[in-house]
Amino acid sequence: MYAFDAGLQSATCQAFGWVCNRVCLCPVPCYGRGVSVLYDRVLAFIGDARADRFEKLALDVFAHQFAHSAAYRQYCLGRGHTPDTVADWAAIPPVPIVAFKRADLCCGEAVRTFLSSGTTEGPAHRSRHSVPDLRLSERAAVAGLRQFLFPDLARMRLLSLIHRAEDLPDSSLAQMIAWAMEHFAEANSRYAVTSDGVAFDEMVDALRQSERDGQPLCVLATTGALIRIIDHCREHDLIFRLPHGSRLMDTGGDKGAPRPLSRSGTLHAVWNAFAIPGYFCVNEYGMAELSSQFYDSVITDRVHGRHRPRRKLGPHWTRTMVLDPETLAPTPAGTRGLLCHVDLANAGSAMAVLTEDIGYTETDGFQLVGRVPGAEARGCSLAAAQWDAA
Repeated sequence: MYAFDAGLQSATCQAFGWVCNRVCLCPVPCYGRGVSVLYDRVLAFIGDARADRFEKLALDVFAHQFAHSAAYRQYCLGRGHTPDTVADWAAIPPVPIVAFKRADLCCGEAVRTFLSSGTTEGPAHRSRHSVPDLRLSERAAVAGLRQFLFPDLARMRLLSLIHRAEDLPDSSLAQMIAWAMEHFAEANSRYAVTSDGVAFDEMVDALRQSERDGQPLCVLATTGALIRIIDHCREHDLIFRLPHGSRLMDTGGDKGAPRPLSRSGTLHAVWNAFAIPGYFCVNEYGMAELSSQFYDSVITDRVHGRHRPRRKLGPHWTRTMVLDPETLAPTPAGTRGLLCHVDLANAGSAMAVLTEDIGYTETDGFQLVGRVPGAEARGCSLAAAQWDAA
């Protein structure tokens, strides 16, 4: 069916309700009213899980990406998968993370392109995530923050130790923080960061202000910067007692950290330095290749009266599978494997992404163990080879 001749194009447009709004010279369905309707469905589902069904929406997004992304379509055809043969969202072919370095996966004209922070191969080999509708990324980021970092209040004072979006326009993390400032920040929120890193004097002033006036503070930092801040406080005998309700979000792993520090060690150090308890410390897990983020469960569990172990949770428009590193087959619950994320907010690029991260499922979430050493798992190499062959 998916030979993509002129007759098929018409049939496909009719099947999905796509209506041309311009003369189309490409042999695949053009970007008309139907694409906007599909993105609006995803936006509605992000806002309300009752607005649609994940399974149906995921299959419709797969059909859209198959039709509009030539590189992804060739990859799927090479594996023998088309919208006609895939009837289960879990069978949608995930793209290996390396695909974002080697191809344009955008399903339309990009309005914004986010780059990964970099690799050992150098800045020229950074992943590129181009998005045709920035509303998807913003709606997903804001809803995720509301669910996992701010479930108990509408706004609070924020202190960002992460750069401004205007200083790092290609950073999806900087953009997420900008949206956090726009949607959740109260007066006297601020950035305390320069091109050289954390502005320690500005940071200390913000922390002391929160101590004085009793207004809770949310500190936003990369994990590497957080460890540097902890060391700075220890070296300068700085101790802060932030008001109850203050919280911390760190992200990015220990990239750029002066030394390794376990998660339990980090939580203990944060309590000693800032008096923020562990149940108000959330580690965020995200990547430039995804539009949605995953968070530690502790704040949302506490607010909703749940007593469960700390784990990573994703919002309702995502799903996470754990695949065998050798065969890419699904693993039994609790067995370590490669994390594969399905993110409906990636409707305009690649919804299913095979990462190079190792983890395992736990109750309704997952635990992140670390990265595959050198991405040497056979499954990673196999998926990359299949992508290159396509």
